[in-house]
Amino acid sequence: MDVAAFLPRPLLPQLRIALGSEHTLISVSSWGELQSTVQQRMIDVVVADPCATGVADVESLELIRQHYPSLPVVLYTALSASGFAATVRLARSGIEHVVLSRFDDEPRRFLELLESIPAHELGERMLRELAEPLSCLPVVVVRGIDQLFRSPARFTSAGDLAAAAGMNLRTLYRNLEPAGFYSARTLVVSARLVRAYAYLRDPGRSIKDVAAKTGYTSPWQLSQHMREMTGRTAEQVRREMTPDELIACMVEQVQQRRQGE
Repeated sequence: MDVAAFLPRPLLPQLRIALGSEHTLISVSSWGELQSTVQQRMIDVVVADPCATGVADVESLELIRQHYPSLPVVLYTALSASGFAATVRLARSGIEHVVLSRFDDEPRRFLELLESIPAHELGERMLRELAEPLSCLPVVVVRGIDQLFRSPARFTSAGDLAAAAGMNLRTLYRNLEPAGFYSARTLVVSARLVRAYAYLRDPGRSIKDVAAKTGYTSPWQLSQHMREMTGRTAEQVRREMTPDELIACMVEQVQQRRQGE
């Protein structure tokens, strides 16, 4: 999990302790830096104090929510009149998770909250749609596929999925086929495209931004993969496909036999 945080100095260490070494913390020092980090990097969760600068700034978080609605935001703040007022206002923007310093931020409890937030609901939906065939796979393969859809930026090839499952590529294919998954590469591409689609629905992102955030070398490459899997370019998918249609298409693709693999 990659977390971007804009917090006053007293709160940052507690978040760092909660995340431990298994998760990545990107600490920023201004609202502008938070905005650019969200735009340029693949972030799973934002943790921010609306009073990080000493004065409540609701507008900056409202803009992030408006431009990047796919990105979960957790408010982490001290108990105060200004913090409470900001929290109430931000709740109207759809920011529902609040952690109060010295009340809710015991490290294990804090981490459980962050890990329970579905960073990208479409990836979760894809896993739910594939639950039946996944139940036929060895636990290590299921764990690898789960990691793939939750953190697709870490996977660029079928070999990466094999490594996550702790086996070589041939063994991975031997395990996947009886469950109806005939192409590890298609699983990887579908996970990256599901995440790309979530980003494409954010009005604050260009296709160039989305391509860069999901590990493509160019918007053209992203569109080529979209066309391969959906029959449409990235721009057409953005304009024309609903989330239900996109997920249905990806589920169908990962369970199709592929020539030459």
